[in-house]
Amino acid sequence: MADESPVLGIPEIDGPIRTALPVGWLALLKGSTGAGGSVLAKQFAHAGVGSVPVLFYTTYERSEDVRRSFTDFGWDPEDVKIVNLADEYYERVLVRGLEIAKAREHGLGVEGLVREHLGERPATGFRLTDRMLADLAGIDAPFRLIVDSIDFFFEVLPARDVATVARQIRHRCQTVGGQAMITLHSAVYDRATVAILQNLADVVLDLRAEPHLDRYVHSLAVEKVGHRPNLTRIWKAELGEDGWNVQSTSR
Repeated sequence: MADESPVLGIPEIDGPIRTALPVGWLALLKGSTGAGGSVLAKQFAHAGVGSVPVLFYTTYERSEDVRRSFTDFGWDPEDVKIVNLADEYYERVLVRGLEIAKAREHGLGVEGLVREHLGERPATGFRLTDRMLADLAGIDAPFRLIVDSIDFFFEVLPARDVATVARQIRHRCQTVGGQAMITLHSAVYDRATVAILQNLADVVLDLRAEPHLDRYVHSLAVEKVGHRPNLTRIWKAELGEDGWNVQSTSR
């Protein structure tokens, strides 16, 4: 990485791995639901504000909740383009399916439904992947992009298409010097596809929450940094008022 821009926005981690990354790179952040990965994704987004355009694609939070979370940690969301892919998919694909199902339940044929209820609504060719990749295609300079999380893609797309999305994001990063993070909140998906995502990523992180007595203890594992296994390690992590912080711990 040629410049001194932050990687995650955590100095202890950014310093060692910065020089091992190419100009354009892709990060994969794993972590179970509730471990705090969404905050780290926003911290990653905030780290790019002021130096490059930042695009934040949410697939499970309301847009206003994303903005509120930024504000809660003292990060200004105004320079972050927040796109709610789940809402767009619902409005442009699922609502139409619900209307058809409702019409069938009440005895109205599909032809009648189109004629009487959907006559003013054009048929949509909306594709979840095209929506995001169209934005990327319009960027010809370094950028920072976050997809939080790719779990939604697994729900609505074949596994092979999910891997293709990751490949396209990484290719765009390499082409114009972008920096992207994909989050994955579940480990129940096709292992082969998850392995592909890990192989494609230049950085693989795992934010863990382990029960200890009456609380959870968090750690942030840096599982991959390019071709530098000497830079992998596990950090003790704490969520503070300004986001995630880490401390050294034994390997």
